[in-house]
Amino acid sequence: MSKTLVVESGSTKSDWVVLENGQSKLQFQSKGWNPLFMNAEDMIRRLNSYHDLMPFRESIGHVYFYAPGCSYKASKDVLKEVLEGVFVNAVVELESDLLAAARATFIDKPLFVSILGTGSNTAFYDGEIIEPLNPSLGYILGDEGSGASLGKVILKAYLYKKLPVDLYTEFSKEYSISTDLVLRSVYRQENPNRFLASYVPFLVKHKTSTFVKELVEKEFEDYLQTHLMSNPMKVDFSVAFVGSVAFYFQDFLSELCLQKNISISRIVKSPIQGLIDFHTNTPSRF
Repeated sequence: MSKTLVVESGSTKSDWVVLENGQSKLQFQSKGWNPLFMNAEDMIRRLNSYHDLMPFRESIGHVYFYAPGCSYKASKDVLKEVLEGVFVNAVVELESDLLAAARATFIDKPLFVSILGTGSNTAFYDGEIIEPLNPSLGYILGDEGSGASLGKVILKAYLYKKLPVDLYTEFSKEYSISTDLVLRSVYRQENPNRFLASYVPFLVKHKTSTFVKELVEKEFEDYLQTHLMSNPMKVDFSVAFVGSVAFYFQDFLSELCLQKNISISRIVKSPIQGLIDFHTNTPSRF
């Protein structure tokens, strides 16, 4: 019997699962896949480096690949061609990370789904059709409340010497950075959004700090105001939050949503288990 490969990717990490009869035959994590920032050679090289996956390449009959950047046809076409070239007997279907989050959190009622991870995005999902609320503008113009946006704020505060003394000292001890390194990483290196988000663990570690709490709450406030508060349906449907930022700061997020009468259905760190359940129970749907 043919196997199914389910891949759920954000910009920072990807979860890969090979399923057969609803049972996991292989599960692992890799770096994030965003076809907007990868060419075909990069994709092929990465796939070939997943040595545990390669023995399954001919027995996989379906590939369900969810990733950011899949809403853009050119990058989506490149990824599909690469996957079809590797998994030669598979039907390859590509969809957005937003649909992954929606399918992983949907139970029986329409809902809003919000990704708060390295990036951020929001949509409404009725169980069949997903409708993004606003365009995803990326880490430069958008991504309010995301890891990239939080990292940008803490780095600016550090480099401008606007951090409280105790946080400045701790940040200096934990990271050996300079203005030159930050500028080079943001403006000249690959995956600047991932670089910015890499400083979120510092905020998590110091989340009891008043400065950190206010910083995170301001980002969440910007996110909610931009993507949810202006939608008249917000009073009728709950919101599922997906992603590491939402998960690790769920106390701040829950408090803010309570103040704004926003009902939270679930806060999930990763959607992969929900996707396993979805593709196990409805294997013919994508």
